[in-house]
Amino acid sequence: MVTVKQLQDGNFLSQCSPFSVQGITIPLYRFGSNSILDDGCAGRISCVLEGEEEESVLDSIVLAQWEDRMWKGLFRYDVTASEIKVVRGRKKFIAQFNEGWSRDFMPRMGKNISFCQEDVFEFSWMERQEELLFSVASGEKSNAELVLSAAVPDCALLIAINASPVEYGHVFLVPLGSKIIHQFLDKRSLELILHVAVEINNCSFRLFYDYSPSAPCMYFQACYLQIPLPVEFMRFDTIFGAGKEGMSISSVADYPIKTLVLESNHFKTMMEVLAEICSCLQEKLIPYNLLISDHGKRIFLFFQLQTSKNSILSAWECGGYFLFKSRSEFDQATEEALLKQLGTVSLDDEGFQAVKLLCCSIASKFAS
Repeated sequence: MVTVKQLQDGNFLSQCSPFSVQGITIPLYRFGSNSILDDGCAGRISCVLEGEEEESVLDSIVLAQWEDRMWKGLFRYDVTASEIKVVRGRKKFIAQFNEGWSRDFMPRMGKNISFCQEDVFEFSWMERQEELLFSVASGEKSNAELVLSAAVPDCALLIAINASPVEYGHVFLVPLGSKIIHQFLDKRSLELILHVAVEINNCSFRLFYDYSPSAPCMYFQACYLQIPLPVEFMRFDTIFGAGKEGMSISSVADYPIKTLVLESNHFKTMMEVLAEICSCLQEKLIPYNLLISDHGKRIFLFFQLQTSKNSILSAWECGGYFLFKSRSEFDQATEEALLKQLGTVSLDDEGFQAVKLLCCSIASKFAS
């Protein structure tokens, strides 16, 4: 078992806040060059714990590091003690009572992250440097490897705790390029994110991304869910299919927010399609959210309206997971109210039809 003690690095933990990635050393997980994303084999992982074939090293590192920070008191509250219930109704929405959670603690571009000269950035939204867990990057060796102490490489993913967690194991995944945070999704960032989903090899692991034209997002989030999100149980109507070995795009039926699902065992193709779809949505200023589940084989896209009256919902809210700070609101939560909350922000029928045509057109280019 990979332990926290093995991964701690005094040089990093002793630095003074605020910090930059230049000059620090932290644990580094490098993917193997024999990428799972190349052969499309969803069931394989390139680095497993000896004697425990079902548990990946990357999954073990995330959980060990996260639990270490929990025992050190770096979180604003104990999310494992939060009360959770399934709201009565057909959709089985999930509600959590959490007085400590707040959107105000989420990092935002231009406010919580400050940029410095000479390709260095500082995390002013982190209260402690120990909130940064480790980095993930591509490797040149055939198999994945864990380096216990290394400089943060270029084009890496930084993994940090969310000090206001929504669920167990809640972390930020921040893509870097030339030591600068990416403001938008690109193909390279998506490849790293999808590789993490596959390599974690844990059916409880979910990745989330939120995009709003008014507040560009520079990070993914991830956590471990006890049960799948309600949207994952909905019926799918296929609108594009590229044969038994290809990728499919489906529309989620009877769901209050307009949603498409991309599914494939061929991760490279799905990643390329998704990257172009996201780029087009950003050009058209369409707010959207991503939910990555099923070891990276299934990706949900939620489409929202950009209005001054409505705030953009998070990906987990779009998926049917809601947080309540008030005991009375939690106790009185109804399916009807949550359906209305989702439906109010959803892209309209005309806009959704245009988005479906766009996504199918992009997918067909890669299928030919």
